[in-house]
Amino acid sequence: MSKDSNVQHLNAQDEYFLDTDTPTAPTHIGGLEIFELPKGAGRDFMQKLYAYMKKSPVRAEPFNYKLDTIEPEAEAKGGDALGWLRPPAARRKKPKPERVWKKLDHVNPEEHIYLHALPRPGGQRELGELVSRLHVNRLDRSRPLWEVHLIEGLEGGRFAVYNKLHHSQFDGKRGMALSRYMRSTNAAVRNLPPIWAVDLSKHTARDPAAPPPAPAKEPSGFDKLAAWGKALKTMSDARDHKAGEGVIAPYSAPATILNGPLTSRRRLGTVSLSIPRMKALGAAVEGGATVNEILLAVCGGALRRYLQDRDALPKEPLIAACPVAQARKENAAAGNAVGQILVSLCTHVANPRQRLLAVVKSSRANKGLMKDLDADAYAHYTELSMMPQVLAAKTQFGHKVLNGNLVISNVPGPRETQYVNGARLDAMYSASMLLAGQALNITVCNFGDNLDMGIMACPDLCPSPQRIAVYAGEELAILEEAMGLKPSRTPRRAAPRKATARKPAGQTAAAKKVAAKKAAPKKAAPKKAAAKKAAPEKAAPKKAAPKAMAAKTTVAKKASTKKASAKKASAKTAAATRPVAKKAAASAAAARRRGA
Repeated sequence: MSKDSNVQHLNAQDEYFLDTDTPTAPTHIGGLEIFELPKGAGRDFMQKLYAYMKKSPVRAEPFNYKLDTIEPEAEAKGGDALGWLRPPAARRKKPKPERVWKKLDHVNPEEHIYLHALPRPGGQRELGELVSRLHVNRLDRSRPLWEVHLIEGLEGGRFAVYNKLHHSQFDGKRGMALSRYMRSTNAAVRNLPPIWAVDLSKHTARDPAAPPPAPAKEPSGFDKLAAWGKALKTMSDARDHKAGEGVIAPYSAPATILNGPLTSRRRLGTVSLSIPRMKALGAAVEGGATVNEILLAVCGGALRRYLQDRDALPKEPLIAACPVAQARKENAAAGNAVGQILVSLCTHVANPRQRLLAVVKSSRANKGLMKDLDADAYAHYTELSMMPQVLAAKTQFGHKVLNGNLVISNVPGPRETQYVNGARLDAMYSASMLLAGQALNITVCNFGDNLDMGIMACPDLCPSPQRIAVYAGEELAILEEAMGLKPSRTPRRAAPRKATARKPAGQTAAAKKVAAKKAAPKKAAPKKAAAKKAAPEKAAPKKAAPKAMAAKTTVAKKASTKKASAKKASAKTAAATRPVAKKAAASAAAARRRGA
Protein backbone atom coordinates (compact mmCIF):
# COMPACT_ATOMS: atom_id res chain seq x y z
CA MET A 1 0.00 0.00 0.00
CA SER A 2 1.35 3.41 -0.95
CA LYS A 3 2.29 5.75 1.90
CA ASP A 4 1.79 8.82 -0.28
CA SER A 5 -0.84 11.02 1.38
CA ASN A 6 -1.97 12.17 -2.06
CA VAL A 7 -2.88 8.63 -3.11
CA GLN A 8 -6.11 6.85 -2.17
CA HIS A 9 -6.44 3.12 -2.86
CA LEU A 10 -9.60 1.60 -4.36
CA ASN A 11 -11.59 -1.10 -2.62
CA ALA A 12 -13.21 -4.02 -4.46
CA GLN A 13 -16.55 -2.22 -4.88
CA ASP A 14 -14.83 0.83 -6.37
CA GLU A 15 -13.03 -1.46 -8.83
CA TYR A 16 -16.36 -3.06 -9.69
CA PHE A 17 -17.99 0.26 -10.62
CA LEU A 18 -15.01 1.15 -12.82
CA ASP A 19 -14.84 -2.26 -14.50
CA THR A 20 -18.56 -2.42 -15.30
CA ASP A 21 -18.76 1.14 -16.67
CA THR A 22 -19.81 0.71 -20.31
CA PRO A 23 -21.55 2.91 -22.92
CA THR A 24 -24.84 1.05 -22.33
CA ALA A 25 -24.47 0.81 -18.54
CA PRO A 26 -22.49 3.81 -17.25
CA THR A 27 -21.89 3.63 -13.51
CA HIS A 28 -22.35 7.23 -12.47
CA ILE A 29 -25.18 8.37 -10.21
CA GLY A 30 -27.14 11.61 -10.33
CA GLY A 31 -29.27 13.81 -8.14
CA LEU A 32 -31.95 16.23 -9.35
CA GLU A 33 -32.81 19.10 -7.01
CA ILE A 34 -35.75 21.47 -7.65
CA PHE A 35 -35.55 25.01 -6.25
CA GLU A 36 -38.00 27.90 -6.06
CA LEU A 37 -36.44 31.22 -7.02
CA PRO A 38 -36.25 33.70 -4.11
CA LYS A 39 -38.66 36.62 -4.04
CA GLY A 40 -37.39 39.54 -6.04
CA ALA A 41 -34.83 37.44 -7.92
CA GLY A 42 -33.68 39.21 -11.07
CA ARG A 43 -33.43 37.68 -14.50
CA ASP A 44 -29.69 37.30 -13.98
CA PHE A 45 -30.04 35.14 -10.84
CA MET A 46 -28.92 31.96 -12.60
CA GLN A 47 -26.10 33.71 -14.45
CA LYS A 48 -24.76 35.07 -11.16
CA LEU A 49 -25.04 31.66 -9.49
CA TYR A 50 -23.26 30.06 -12.44
CA ALA A 51 -20.45 32.65 -12.34
CA TYR A 52 -20.04 32.22 -8.58
CA MET A 53 -19.75 28.45 -8.88
CA LYS A 54 -17.24 28.65 -11.72
CA LYS A 55 -14.86 30.78 -9.69
CA SER A 56 -15.13 28.64 -6.51
CA PRO A 57 -11.87 26.67 -6.07
CA VAL A 58 -11.96 22.87 -5.93
CA ARG A 59 -10.51 21.89 -2.56
CA ALA A 60 -12.79 19.19 -1.11
CA GLU A 61 -12.05 15.48 -1.41
CA PRO A 62 -12.81 13.56 -3.59
CA PHE A 63 -13.69 16.33 -6.07
CA ASN A 64 -9.95 16.91 -6.55
CA TYR A 65 -9.12 13.22 -7.09
CA LYS A 66 -8.32 11.80 -10.52
CA LEU A 67 -8.01 8.17 -11.55
CA ASP A 68 -4.35 7.20 -11.98
CA THR A 69 -2.04 4.17 -11.77
CA ILE A 70 0.99 3.33 -9.62
CA GLU A 71 3.31 0.37 -9.25
CA PRO A 72 1.89 -1.98 -6.57
CA GLU A 73 4.57 -1.43 -3.93
CA ALA A 74 3.31 -4.06 -1.46
CA GLU A 75 3.47 -6.88 -3.99
CA ALA A 76 6.79 -5.70 -5.44
CA LYS A 77 8.34 -5.99 -1.96
CA GLY A 78 6.86 -9.41 -1.28
CA GLY A 79 4.16 -8.01 0.96
CA ASP A 80 1.25 -9.70 -0.77
CA ALA A 81 -0.71 -11.19 2.14
CA LEU A 82 -2.19 -13.95 -0.03
CA GLY A 83 0.86 -14.47 -2.25
CA TRP A 84 1.56 -17.91 -0.79
CA LEU A 85 -1.72 -19.12 -2.34
CA ARG A 86 -0.67 -18.17 -5.85
CA PRO A 87 1.05 -20.70 -8.17
CA PRO A 88 4.82 -20.20 -8.68
CA ALA A 89 4.34 -18.89 -12.24
CA ALA A 90 1.94 -16.22 -11.00
CA ARG A 91 4.34 -15.20 -8.24
CA ARG A 92 7.15 -14.63 -10.75
CA LYS A 93 4.91 -12.60 -13.07
CA LYS A 94 5.36 -8.84 -12.88
CA PRO A 95 2.28 -7.34 -11.21
CA LYS A 96 0.07 -4.96 -13.15
CA PRO A 97 -0.01 -1.27 -12.22
CA GLU A 98 -2.57 -0.55 -9.54
CA ARG A 99 -5.40 1.91 -10.14
CA VAL A 100 -5.63 4.59 -7.47
CA TRP A 101 -7.18 7.99 -6.81
CA LYS A 102 -4.52 10.68 -7.01
CA LYS A 103 -5.04 14.09 -5.44
CA LEU A 104 -4.53 17.01 -7.84
CA ASP A 105 -3.03 20.35 -6.86
CA HIS A 106 -5.42 22.24 -9.13
CA VAL A 107 -8.78 21.47 -10.75
CA ASN A 108 -10.46 23.89 -13.14
CA PRO A 109 -14.13 24.13 -12.03
CA GLU A 110 -15.16 25.47 -15.44
CA GLU A 111 -14.58 21.97 -16.86
CA HIS A 112 -17.22 20.54 -14.54
CA ILE A 113 -20.02 23.16 -14.30
CA TYR A 114 -22.63 23.82 -16.99
CA LEU A 115 -25.68 26.06 -17.49
CA HIS A 116 -28.74 24.97 -19.50
CA ALA A 117 -32.03 26.66 -20.43
CA LEU A 118 -35.18 24.56 -20.78
CA PRO A 119 -37.31 24.99 -23.91
CA ARG A 120 -40.82 26.32 -23.36
CA PRO A 121 -43.06 25.65 -21.57
CA GLY A 122 -40.37 24.45 -19.15
CA GLY A 123 -42.48 21.74 -17.56
CA GLN A 124 -41.66 18.38 -15.99
CA ARG A 125 -41.58 16.75 -19.43
CA GLU A 126 -38.92 19.13 -20.74
CA LEU A 127 -36.91 18.80 -17.52
CA GLY A 128 -37.11 15.01 -17.59
CA GLU A 129 -35.98 14.85 -21.22
CA LEU A 130 -32.96 17.08 -20.54
CA VAL A 131 -31.88 15.15 -17.43
CA SER A 132 -32.31 11.85 -19.29
CA ARG A 133 -29.99 13.09 -22.06
CA LEU A 134 -27.40 14.39 -19.58
CA HIS A 135 -27.48 11.11 -17.68
CA VAL A 136 -26.57 9.05 -20.75
CA ASN A 137 -23.09 10.51 -21.30
CA ARG A 138 -20.20 8.88 -19.45
CA LEU A 139 -17.86 10.96 -17.30
CA ASP A 140 -14.43 11.85 -18.68
CA ARG A 141 -11.76 9.80 -16.88
CA SER A 142 -9.01 12.23 -17.83
CA ARG A 143 -10.23 14.54 -15.04
CA PRO A 144 -12.11 14.21 -11.72
CA LEU A 145 -15.34 12.27 -12.20
CA TRP A 146 -18.10 14.78 -11.43
CA GLU A 147 -20.31 17.38 -13.11
CA VAL A 148 -22.87 19.97 -11.97
CA HIS A 149 -25.61 21.17 -14.34
CA LEU A 150 -27.64 24.30 -13.54
CA ILE A 151 -31.00 24.33 -15.35
CA GLU A 152 -33.05 27.53 -15.69
CA GLY A 153 -36.46 28.16 -17.24
CA LEU A 154 -38.48 25.69 -15.15
CA GLU A 155 -42.13 26.75 -14.98
CA GLY A 156 -43.56 28.28 -11.82
CA GLY A 157 -40.52 30.44 -11.07
CA ARG A 158 -38.23 27.49 -10.38
CA PHE A 159 -34.87 26.11 -11.45
CA ALA A 160 -33.09 22.77 -11.10
CA VAL A 161 -29.62 21.46 -10.31
CA TYR A 162 -28.52 18.08 -11.66
CA ASN A 163 -25.41 16.65 -9.96
CA LYS A 164 -23.54 13.83 -11.67
CA LEU A 165 -21.00 11.74 -9.70
CA HIS A 166 -19.21 8.47 -10.38
CA HIS A 167 -20.26 5.60 -8.14
CA SER A 168 -16.64 4.47 -7.75
CA GLN A 169 -16.05 7.59 -5.64
CA PHE A 170 -19.44 8.27 -4.08
CA ASP A 171 -22.19 6.24 -2.53
CA GLY A 172 -25.52 7.93 -1.87
CA LYS A 173 -24.91 8.55 1.82
CA ARG A 174 -21.58 10.29 1.27
CA GLY A 175 -22.90 12.39 -1.60
CA MET A 176 -25.82 13.57 0.53
CA ALA A 177 -23.50 14.35 3.46
CA LEU A 178 -21.33 16.55 1.25
CA SER A 179 -24.21 18.37 -0.43
CA ARG A 180 -25.64 19.75 2.81
CA TYR A 181 -22.70 22.14 3.23
CA MET A 182 -23.78 24.27 0.28
CA ARG A 183 -27.28 24.75 1.72
CA SER A 184 -28.59 26.64 4.72
CA THR A 185 -31.75 26.55 6.83
CA ASN A 186 -31.73 30.37 6.75
CA ALA A 187 -33.16 31.98 3.62
CA ALA A 188 -31.10 35.13 4.22
CA VAL A 189 -27.72 33.37 3.94
CA ARG A 190 -25.87 34.01 0.69
CA ASN A 191 -22.75 32.69 -1.07
CA LEU A 192 -22.16 29.47 0.83
CA PRO A 193 -19.35 27.55 -0.89
CA PRO A 194 -20.37 24.80 -3.35
CA ILE A 195 -19.73 21.22 -2.24
CA TRP A 196 -16.39 21.04 -4.08
CA ALA A 197 -15.14 24.20 -2.32
CA VAL A 198 -15.96 23.19 1.27
CA ASP A 199 -13.00 23.14 3.68
CA LEU A 200 -13.59 19.70 5.19
CA SER A 201 -10.73 20.13 7.67
CA LYS A 202 -13.12 22.20 9.81
CA HIS A 203 -15.42 19.23 10.35
CA THR A 204 -15.05 16.41 12.86
CA ALA A 205 -13.89 12.90 12.06
CA ARG A 206 -17.36 11.54 12.95
CA ASP A 207 -18.82 13.54 10.07
CA PRO A 208 -19.33 11.19 7.07
CA ALA A 209 -18.17 14.01 4.79
CA ALA A 210 -15.01 14.77 6.78
CA PRO A 211 -11.51 13.82 5.58
CA PRO A 212 -10.19 10.52 6.93
CA PRO A 213 -7.98 10.13 10.01
CA ALA A 214 -4.74 8.18 9.98
CA PRO A 215 -4.85 4.97 7.89
CA ALA A 216 -6.01 1.86 9.68
CA LYS A 217 -3.94 -1.32 9.90
CA GLU A 218 -4.26 -3.55 6.84
CA PRO A 219 -6.03 -6.86 7.67
CA SER A 220 -3.82 -9.94 7.77
CA GLY A 221 -4.07 -12.75 5.25
CA PHE A 222 -5.84 -14.90 7.85
CA ASP A 223 -8.41 -12.16 8.54
CA LYS A 224 -9.10 -11.84 4.82
CA LEU A 225 -9.64 -15.59 4.46
CA ALA A 226 -11.94 -15.60 7.49
CA ALA A 227 -14.05 -12.79 6.03
CA TRP A 228 -14.40 -14.62 2.70
CA GLY A 229 -15.35 -17.78 4.59
CA LYS A 230 -18.16 -16.00 6.43
CA ALA A 231 -19.48 -14.56 3.17
CA LEU A 232 -19.52 -17.96 1.46
CA LYS A 233 -21.20 -19.60 4.46
CA THR A 234 -23.94 -16.94 4.45
CA MET A 235 -24.63 -17.64 0.77
CA SER A 236 -24.79 -21.36 1.49
CA ASP A 237 -27.17 -20.77 4.41
CA ALA A 238 -29.47 -18.72 2.18
CA ARG A 239 -29.73 -21.59 -0.30
CA ASP A 240 -30.47 -24.09 2.48
CA HIS A 241 -33.52 -22.20 3.76
CA LYS A 242 -36.88 -23.74 2.98
CA ALA A 243 -39.34 -22.10 0.64
CA GLY A 244 -41.84 -19.95 2.50
CA GLU A 245 -39.38 -18.73 5.13
CA GLY A 246 -38.84 -15.51 3.19
CA VAL A 247 -35.07 -15.88 2.67
CA ILE A 248 -33.94 -15.25 -0.91
CA ALA A 249 -31.36 -17.62 -2.34
CA PRO A 250 -28.55 -15.93 -4.34
CA TYR A 251 -28.95 -15.75 -8.12
CA SER A 252 -32.63 -16.79 -7.98
CA ALA A 253 -34.27 -13.75 -9.62
CA PRO A 254 -36.80 -14.77 -12.31
CA ALA A 255 -36.51 -13.89 -15.97
CA THR A 256 -38.58 -10.79 -16.80
CA ILE A 257 -38.95 -8.16 -19.51
CA LEU A 258 -37.11 -5.79 -17.16
CA ASN A 259 -33.92 -7.79 -17.54
CA GLY A 260 -31.78 -8.07 -20.65
CA PRO A 261 -29.03 -6.32 -22.60
CA LEU A 262 -29.38 -2.56 -22.08
CA THR A 263 -29.16 0.23 -24.62
CA SER A 264 -27.68 3.65 -23.87
CA ARG A 265 -31.08 5.37 -23.65
CA ARG A 266 -32.51 6.47 -20.28
CA ARG A 267 -35.80 7.91 -18.96
CA LEU A 268 -36.58 9.35 -15.52
CA GLY A 269 -39.91 9.19 -13.68
CA THR A 270 -40.66 10.97 -10.38
CA VAL A 271 -43.24 10.90 -7.60
CA SER A 272 -43.33 11.99 -3.95
CA LEU A 273 -44.89 9.89 -1.19
CA SER A 274 -45.97 11.05 2.27
CA ILE A 275 -43.79 9.70 5.09
CA PRO A 276 -46.49 10.28 7.79
CA ARG A 277 -48.91 8.17 5.74
CA MET A 278 -46.31 5.43 5.36
CA LYS A 279 -45.58 5.47 9.10
CA ALA A 280 -49.29 5.19 9.88
CA LEU A 281 -49.53 2.26 7.48
CA GLY A 282 -46.54 0.60 9.13
CA ALA A 283 -48.15 1.01 12.55
CA ALA A 284 -51.23 -0.83 11.26
CA VAL A 285 -49.13 -3.93 10.52
CA GLU A 286 -48.99 -6.46 13.36
CA GLY A 287 -45.61 -6.05 15.00
CA GLY A 288 -45.04 -2.82 13.06
CA ALA A 289 -43.34 -2.20 9.73
CA THR A 290 -40.64 0.30 8.81
CA VAL A 291 -40.96 3.01 6.19
CA ASN A 292 -38.52 1.04 4.02
CA GLU A 293 -40.70 -2.07 4.24
CA ILE A 294 -43.77 -0.03 3.26
CA LEU A 295 -41.76 1.41 0.37
CA LEU A 296 -40.91 -2.09 -0.87
CA ALA A 297 -44.58 -3.10 -0.67
CA VAL A 298 -45.61 0.03 -2.60
CA CYS A 299 -43.03 -0.73 -5.30
CA GLY A 300 -44.17 -4.35 -5.46
CA GLY A 301 -47.79 -3.36 -6.06
CA ALA A 302 -46.86 -0.72 -8.63
CA LEU A 303 -44.62 -3.13 -10.56
CA ARG A 304 -47.29 -5.84 -10.45
CA ARG A 305 -49.76 -3.48 -12.16
CA TYR A 306 -47.13 -2.27 -14.64
CA LEU A 307 -46.21 -5.81 -15.69
CA GLN A 308 -49.88 -6.81 -15.90
CA ASP A 309 -50.46 -3.88 -18.28
CA ARG A 310 -47.77 -5.37 -20.51
CA ASP A 311 -49.05 -8.93 -20.07
CA ALA A 312 -45.65 -9.86 -18.64
CA LEU A 313 -46.16 -10.63 -14.94
CA PRO A 314 -43.95 -13.63 -14.04
CA LYS A 315 -45.23 -16.47 -11.86
CA GLU A 316 -42.28 -16.01 -9.50
CA PRO A 317 -41.96 -12.79 -7.46
CA LEU A 318 -39.62 -10.00 -8.49
CA ILE A 319 -36.49 -9.79 -6.35
CA ALA A 320 -35.19 -6.38 -5.25
CA ALA A 321 -31.54 -5.83 -4.39
CA CYS A 322 -31.49 -3.26 -1.58
CA PRO A 323 -28.22 -1.46 -0.75
CA VAL A 324 -27.45 -1.09 2.95
CA ALA A 325 -25.00 1.56 4.18
CA GLN A 326 -22.04 0.15 6.10
CA ALA A 327 -19.55 1.77 8.47
CA ARG A 328 -16.90 3.51 6.36
CA LYS A 329 -13.33 2.37 6.93
CA GLU A 330 -11.12 4.90 8.66
CA ASN A 331 -8.74 5.27 5.72
CA ALA A 332 -11.42 5.83 3.08
CA ALA A 333 -11.57 9.38 1.75
CA ALA A 334 -13.53 8.25 -1.26
CA GLY A 335 -15.30 5.17 -2.47
CA ASN A 336 -18.15 3.00 -1.30
CA ALA A 337 -19.25 1.53 2.02
CA VAL A 338 -22.35 -0.36 0.92
CA GLY A 339 -23.69 -3.85 1.52
CA GLN A 340 -26.76 -5.46 -0.02
CA ILE A 341 -29.74 -7.59 0.97
CA LEU A 342 -32.30 -9.29 -1.25
CA VAL A 343 -36.04 -8.89 -0.65
CA SER A 344 -39.01 -10.47 -2.41
CA LEU A 345 -41.51 -7.91 -3.70
CA CYS A 346 -44.18 -10.64 -3.70
CA THR A 347 -45.56 -9.52 -7.06
CA HIS A 348 -47.18 -12.96 -7.44
CA VAL A 349 -49.59 -12.17 -4.57
CA ALA A 350 -52.81 -10.52 -5.75
CA ASN A 351 -54.24 -9.51 -2.36
CA PRO A 352 -52.69 -6.16 -1.27
CA ARG A 353 -52.83 -6.94 2.45
CA GLN A 354 -51.26 -10.37 2.05
CA ARG A 355 -48.62 -8.91 -0.28
CA LEU A 356 -47.66 -6.26 2.27
CA LEU A 357 -47.31 -8.81 5.08
CA ALA A 358 -45.27 -11.13 2.83
CA VAL A 359 -42.87 -8.31 1.88
CA VAL A 360 -42.34 -7.43 5.55
CA LYS A 361 -41.63 -11.10 6.32
CA SER A 362 -39.09 -11.37 3.48
CA SER A 363 -37.34 -8.15 4.49
CA ARG A 364 -36.89 -9.27 8.09
CA ALA A 365 -35.78 -12.78 7.18
CA ASN A 366 -33.04 -11.53 4.87
CA LYS A 367 -31.86 -8.88 7.33
CA GLY A 368 -31.58 -11.60 9.95
CA LEU A 369 -29.41 -13.66 7.62
CA MET A 370 -26.84 -10.84 7.51
CA LYS A 371 -26.80 -9.86 11.17
CA ASP A 372 -23.71 -11.93 12.06
CA LEU A 373 -21.53 -10.56 9.24
CA ASP A 374 -18.85 -8.01 10.09
CA ALA A 375 -18.03 -5.17 7.68
CA ASP A 376 -15.39 -7.11 5.70
CA ALA A 377 -17.50 -10.25 5.39
CA TYR A 378 -20.53 -8.18 4.33
CA ALA A 379 -18.41 -6.46 1.68
CA HIS A 380 -17.25 -9.83 0.31
CA TYR A 381 -20.82 -11.15 0.32
CA THR A 382 -21.86 -8.12 -1.73
CA GLU A 383 -18.97 -8.67 -4.15
CA LEU A 384 -20.02 -12.29 -4.67
CA SER A 385 -23.66 -11.35 -5.17
CA MET A 386 -22.73 -8.75 -7.80
CA MET A 387 -20.62 -11.13 -9.90
CA PRO A 388 -23.48 -11.75 -12.39
CA GLN A 389 -23.54 -8.00 -13.13
CA VAL A 390 -19.83 -8.13 -13.97
CA LEU A 391 -20.55 -10.99 -16.38
CA ALA A 392 -23.52 -9.12 -17.84
CA ALA A 393 -21.36 -6.03 -18.43
CA LYS A 394 -18.76 -8.06 -20.31
CA THR A 395 -21.09 -10.33 -22.32
CA GLN A 396 -24.60 -10.36 -23.77
CA PHE A 397 -25.63 -13.36 -21.69
CA GLY A 398 -24.83 -12.47 -18.09
CA HIS A 399 -28.32 -11.05 -17.54
CA LYS A 400 -29.73 -14.59 -17.61
CA VAL A 401 -28.38 -15.18 -14.08
CA LEU A 402 -29.10 -12.19 -11.84
CA ASN A 403 -29.07 -11.63 -8.12
CA GLY A 404 -32.00 -9.20 -8.37
CA ASN A 405 -34.42 -7.92 -11.01
CA LEU A 406 -33.92 -4.30 -9.95
CA VAL A 407 -32.34 -2.13 -7.28
CA ILE A 408 -34.49 -0.29 -4.72
CA SER A 409 -32.57 2.11 -2.51
CA ASN A 410 -33.29 4.72 0.16
CA VAL A 411 -30.94 7.67 0.71
CA PRO A 412 -31.37 9.82 3.85
CA GLY A 413 -31.85 13.51 3.13
CA PRO A 414 -32.48 16.71 5.10
CA ARG A 415 -35.47 16.95 7.40
CA GLU A 416 -35.74 20.72 7.50
CA THR A 417 -36.30 23.36 4.82
CA GLN A 418 -33.09 24.15 2.90
CA TYR A 419 -31.98 27.18 0.87
CA VAL A 420 -29.25 28.02 -1.64
CA ASN A 421 -28.73 31.77 -1.98
CA GLY A 422 -32.30 32.30 -0.78
CA ALA A 423 -33.76 29.76 -3.23
CA ARG A 424 -35.85 27.18 -1.38
CA LEU A 425 -35.23 23.49 -2.05
CA ASP A 426 -38.57 21.90 -2.99
CA ALA A 427 -37.65 18.33 -3.97
CA MET A 428 -34.71 15.94 -4.30
CA TYR A 429 -34.96 13.13 -6.85
CA SER A 430 -32.30 10.51 -7.46
CA ALA A 431 -31.23 9.69 -11.01
CA SER A 432 -29.30 6.54 -10.28
CA MET A 433 -27.34 4.10 -12.41
CA LEU A 434 -28.62 0.92 -14.04
CA LEU A 435 -26.66 -2.25 -13.43
CA ALA A 436 -25.93 -4.36 -16.49
CA GLY A 437 -28.93 -6.58 -17.18
CA GLN A 438 -31.31 -4.47 -15.05
CA ALA A 439 -33.48 -1.94 -16.89
CA LEU A 440 -34.94 -0.35 -13.76
CA ASN A 441 -33.67 1.39 -10.63
CA ILE A 442 -35.86 2.97 -7.94
CA THR A 443 -34.11 5.26 -5.47
CA VAL A 444 -35.90 7.44 -2.95
CA CYS A 445 -34.60 10.36 -0.92
CA ASN A 446 -36.02 11.27 2.49
CA PHE A 447 -36.70 14.99 2.33
CA GLY A 448 -38.82 16.61 5.03
CA ASP A 449 -42.10 14.73 5.28
CA ASN A 450 -41.78 13.12 1.85
CA LEU A 451 -40.02 10.31 0.07
CA ASP A 452 -38.99 11.80 -3.28
CA MET A 453 -38.78 8.83 -5.65
CA GLY A 454 -36.63 8.80 -8.77
CA ILE A 455 -37.30 5.95 -11.22
CA MET A 456 -34.51 5.50 -13.77
CA ALA A 457 -35.21 3.14 -16.66
CA CYS A 458 -33.91 1.98 -20.00
CA PRO A 459 -36.98 2.76 -22.16
CA ASP A 460 -36.19 0.05 -24.71
CA LEU A 461 -36.91 -2.57 -22.03
CA CYS A 462 -38.95 -0.56 -19.52
CA PRO A 463 -40.87 2.21 -21.34
CA SER A 464 -42.81 4.95 -19.55
CA PRO A 465 -41.29 4.84 -16.05
CA GLN A 466 -43.66 7.67 -15.11
CA ARG A 467 -46.48 5.11 -15.24
CA ILE A 468 -44.72 3.20 -12.46
CA ALA A 469 -44.48 6.48 -10.54
CA VAL A 470 -48.23 7.07 -10.90
CA TYR A 471 -49.00 3.51 -9.80
CA ALA A 472 -46.74 3.92 -6.75
CA GLY A 473 -48.77 6.94 -5.63
CA GLU A 474 -52.02 5.03 -6.08
CA GLU A 475 -50.67 1.87 -4.44
CA LEU A 476 -50.14 3.69 -1.15
CA ALA A 477 -53.88 4.44 -0.99
CA ILE A 478 -54.69 0.83 -1.97
CA LEU A 479 -52.58 -0.50 0.91
CA GLU A 480 -54.16 1.97 3.34
CA GLU A 481 -57.61 0.71 2.40
CA ALA A 482 -56.47 -2.92 2.61
CA MET A 483 -55.20 -2.33 6.17
CA GLY A 484 -58.41 -0.61 7.26
CA LEU A 485 -57.08 2.94 7.13
CA LYS A 486 -58.84 5.87 5.52
CA PRO A 487 -56.87 6.66 2.34
CA SER A 488 -55.50 10.18 2.30
CA ARG A 489 -55.36 12.45 -0.69
CA THR A 490 -53.31 11.36 -3.69
CA PRO A 491 -49.65 12.41 -3.25
CA ARG A 492 -47.99 14.92 -5.49
CA ARG A 493 -46.45 13.34 -8.55
CA ALA A 494 -43.81 15.67 -9.88
CA ALA A 495 -42.39 18.84 -8.37
CA PRO A 496 -43.48 19.18 -4.76
CA ARG A 497 -44.73 22.70 -5.15
CA LYS A 498 -46.18 24.41 -8.20
CA ALA A 499 -46.70 28.14 -8.38
CA THR A 500 -50.28 29.33 -8.87
CA ALA A 501 -50.99 29.99 -12.52
CA ARG A 502 -51.03 33.67 -13.39
CA LYS A 503 -53.92 35.25 -15.27
CA PRO A 504 -52.95 36.43 -18.75
CA ALA A 505 -52.68 40.18 -19.08
CA GLY A 506 -55.29 40.42 -21.81
CA GLN A 507 -58.04 38.42 -20.10
CA THR A 508 -61.27 40.40 -19.78
CA ALA A 509 -64.42 39.90 -17.76
CA ALA A 510 -66.14 38.39 -20.78
CA ALA A 511 -63.36 35.84 -21.17
CA LYS A 512 -63.65 34.96 -17.49
CA LYS A 513 -67.37 34.34 -18.01
CA VAL A 514 -66.65 31.95 -20.89
CA ALA A 515 -64.13 30.07 -18.74
CA ALA A 516 -66.68 29.86 -15.95
CA LYS A 517 -69.25 28.32 -18.30
CA LYS A 518 -66.78 25.58 -19.21
CA ALA A 519 -66.05 24.81 -15.56
CA ALA A 520 -69.72 24.92 -14.46
CA PRO A 521 -70.97 21.53 -15.82
CA LYS A 522 -68.55 19.75 -13.42
CA LYS A 523 -70.73 20.81 -10.44
CA ALA A 524 -74.21 19.49 -9.67
CA ALA A 525 -75.68 22.94 -9.03
CA PRO A 526 -73.36 25.51 -10.60
CA LYS A 527 -73.56 29.08 -9.46
CA LYS A 528 -72.32 32.04 -11.39
CA ALA A 529 -70.21 33.42 -8.53
CA ALA A 530 -68.59 30.07 -7.81
CA ALA A 531 -67.83 29.54 -11.47
CA LYS A 532 -66.10 32.90 -11.70
CA LYS A 533 -63.97 32.05 -8.67
CA ALA A 534 -62.86 28.77 -10.24
CA ALA A 535 -62.08 30.27 -13.61
CA PRO A 536 -58.49 31.43 -12.95
CA GLU A 537 -57.53 27.97 -11.69
CA LYS A 538 -58.84 26.02 -14.65
CA ALA A 539 -59.53 28.25 -17.59
CA ALA A 540 -58.60 25.64 -20.17
CA PRO A 541 -60.18 22.19 -20.66
CA LYS A 542 -58.25 19.18 -19.43
CA LYS A 543 -57.36 17.97 -22.93
CA ALA A 544 -56.49 20.38 -25.67
CA ALA A 545 -58.59 19.69 -28.76
CA PRO A 546 -56.31 19.04 -31.73
CA LYS A 547 -58.77 20.68 -34.09
CA ALA A 548 -61.10 23.64 -33.76
CA MET A 549 -64.05 21.54 -34.96
CA ALA A 550 -63.57 19.10 -32.04
CA ALA A 551 -63.68 21.96 -29.56
CA LYS A 552 -66.83 23.38 -31.19
CA THR A 553 -68.65 20.05 -30.93
CA THR A 554 -67.73 19.50 -27.28
CA VAL A 555 -68.76 22.96 -26.10
CA ALA A 556 -71.98 22.94 -28.14
CA LYS A 557 -73.16 19.83 -26.30
CA LYS A 558 -72.58 21.49 -22.93
CA ALA A 559 -74.52 24.62 -23.94
CA SER A 560 -77.78 22.83 -24.79
CA THR A 561 -79.93 25.35 -22.88
CA LYS A 562 -78.88 28.26 -25.07
CA LYS A 563 -80.38 29.34 -28.38
CA ALA A 564 -78.93 27.96 -31.59
CA SER A 565 -77.16 31.20 -32.42
CA ALA A 566 -75.70 31.41 -28.90
CA LYS A 567 -74.48 27.80 -29.16
CA LYS A 568 -72.43 28.57 -32.24
CA ALA A 569 -70.93 31.72 -30.76
CA SER A 570 -70.13 30.00 -27.45
CA ALA A 571 -68.42 27.12 -29.23
CA LYS A 572 -66.26 29.48 -31.24
CA THR A 573 -65.36 31.35 -28.08
CA ALA A 574 -64.38 28.16 -26.22
CA ALA A 575 -62.04 27.19 -29.04
CA ALA A 576 -60.02 30.30 -28.30
CA THR A 577 -57.39 29.94 -25.58
CA ARG A 578 -55.83 32.45 -23.23
CA PRO A 579 -53.40 33.95 -25.75
CA VAL A 580 -56.43 35.14 -27.77
CA ALA A 581 -58.60 36.32 -24.91
CA LYS A 582 -59.68 39.48 -26.77
CA LYS A 583 -61.12 37.40 -29.59
CA ALA A 584 -62.98 35.27 -27.03
CA ALA A 585 -64.43 38.39 -25.43
CA ALA A 586 -65.67 39.72 -28.77
CA SER A 587 -67.33 36.42 -29.66
CA ALA A 588 -69.04 36.27 -26.27
CA ALA A 589 -70.35 39.82 -26.67
CA ALA A 590 -71.77 38.98 -30.11
CA ALA A 591 -73.49 35.93 -28.65
CA ARG A 592 -75.22 38.02 -26.02
CA ARG A 593 -76.46 40.54 -28.61
CA ARG A 594 -77.91 37.81 -30.83
CA GLY A 595 -79.51 35.99 -27.89
CA ALA A 596 -81.13 39.15 -26.46
